Amino acid sequence: MSLNTQQEADGTPVADASPADPQASSLQSSRKRRGGIVIERPAPENGSWERWHFAGGADSKVSSEPLFLGESDALPPHSRRVIALPSRRLFAWPLWIAGEGEATDLVRMELSGRHMLKRGMEDSLAVIPVLREGERRLVLAVAPEEPFPSEGLPANWTKGTSFEPPARLLAGAPLSDLIIWQEWNTLQMALYREGKPVWFCGVRQEEMTGVLRRTALRLLAEGVLDRMPSAIRIQGMPEDLANRCAGDLRASFPLAKIVTLPSESGSLPLPPELPAELATIIPTLVREERLREAAGRRILLFAAGGIFLYLMLLLWGAGDLILRQRELSTLRREISKLEKPALQAKSDSAQWQALRQAVDPSAYALDLMAALAAPTEGGKVRLTRFSLEHGRIQISGEATDVTQAYAFIEQLKKSPQLHEYEWNAGQPQLAGKNSVKFDMEGTRSDATTGH
Repeated sequence: MSLNTQQEADGTPVADASPADPQASSLQSSRKRRGGIVIERPAPENGSWERWHFAGGADSKVSSEPLFLGESDALPPHSRRVIALPSRRLFAWPLWIAGEGEATDLVRMELSGRHMLKRGMEDSLAVIPVLREGERRLVLAVAPEEPFPSEGLPANWTKGTSFEPPARLLAGAPLSDLIIWQEWNTLQMALYREGKPVWFCGVRQEEMTGVLRRTALRLLAEGVLDRMPSAIRIQGMPEDLANRCAGDLRASFPLAKIVTLPSESGSLPLPPELPAELATIIPTLVREERLREAAGRRILLFAAGGIFLYLMLLLWGAGDLILRQRELSTLRREISKLEKPALQAKSDSAQWQALRQAVDPSAYALDLMAALAAPTEGGKVRLTRFSLEHGRIQISGEATDVTQAYAFIEQLKKSPQLHEYEWNAGQPQLAGKNSVKFDMEGTRSDATTGH
């Protein structure tokens, strides 16, 4: 942006230049940019906004001219959004605080003691450092009004990455002690020390002379300013209003150098200046929305974790099922390989069982009867019935007393020739004087019930 009119303290113009070329700006705006920082600040007209794109960003070592974005231009992708909150909706106060300790806590305690903060403003308080002098620090405390009015702000303004006071974004601030600009049809003023704002507020044109001088004298007495304003800048307003303001300022600061940069129809506004570090002003509406978004992200994170765990369990179960199916298939193949030998073995076993009665000595009836009669030697026990059928032996006998009957049963169970049989014996019963009857049954493991 070129100087339209530059005046010394006596009002003599010292430089003139043609207004910026809108066509060149249009060509510049056609360039595609990505990333960087987009600054949105209140325009001179009420309710309107200016948007500027810095391709490099605050921490970039590559300097680039800011690009003016029209109302219909989309924001560059992956860009950070910095919103300059209207000055009349901000509270600002300079303070000297101790050199040690948390600056925000010290400022909050100081302002609360003076009852200068409304309810809710303490949580949104931002502290902007100005300078350090010995064992104390000069800071500017800034807080948005609460409840914060959102009328006139850009769409989705709460999605902004950072929020700034417009006084920190004015071009020429490092070379100025006092800047007067127009914002939403109202005049705003900011006092600077070492290029950083120490005070800003709204001012009426008819009251400018007395208000600015009294403010400067008070800040000078408190050590906030180190001298009376000697470099004054007037910008962002019509030429006739800028000239009237310049006349009022010369009356208050006759030795100051006054530069006027009035706005002209059809020319681009003066671009902002990006500070090295962004402020941390967070209105309550923004904080609440960020908390809701953080809670939503946590819920989504937990849900994603649950879904991930479920999928992992599902994958684990599917993998385990696949492994088991493979093992089952392997077992089935092994079993199918053994099926034919098993059938052959079963056939051989059936043939053996069929022939056993003829070839197995342990299955001969006479040998079995001899083994059964062996314990009867002595004549005190005699067998009355013997039956052999399909691997089952049934016998009945008589003994002279119960003791002899039980002794016979035990000897029979321990007989080596009858070890293949599982014996079951009923309780001996008295059959008369000196006579006890008993029954026994022996079953071989391969006994069948068929004929």
